[in-house]
Amino acid sequence: MEAVPSVILRAIWGLGTGIITSGGLIAFITIIGVIPLMAHRTQTSKYSILYGSAVMLGILFGSILTVWDIYIPVSNMGIAVFSLSFGIFVGVLIIALAEVLDVFPITDRRVKIKKGVSLIVFALALGKLVGSLYYWLYPVFTELK
Repeated sequence: MEAVPSVILRAIWGLGTGIITSGGLIAFITIIGVIPLMAHRTQTSKYSILYGSAVMLGILFGSILTVWDIYIPVSNMGIAVFSLSFGIFVGVLIIALAEVLDVFPITDRRVKIKKGVSLIVFALALGKLVGSLYYWLYPVFTELK
């Protein structure tokens, strides 16, 4: 059993890092307008406040899980649903960020690609999928501790 002051310090540390990290991320995403753009593209603008709250709570929860080794029993189906949801969110966030920063038009002008831009985006997404599957199905990275 850990000493009470240690647990209290860890709780304060976890909540503090969660609040600071989520505040910084929300400020960054809000300044460049990613969440409103995501809400506009998905035609869910009336829920844009919930997007920000969900991101902030996710970062806070992630910070708590980083500080404490909490075991959450989840079935393989639950892990699959969580992973798919996380992947969809990260993919949408990355595409929205790229769109806000005008990555595609700038790349198009510099590389002078006339055809196949959708194939390039698909190849990038497929590469991300294959890399993620390799990371999770072959636990080489988790054994390096």
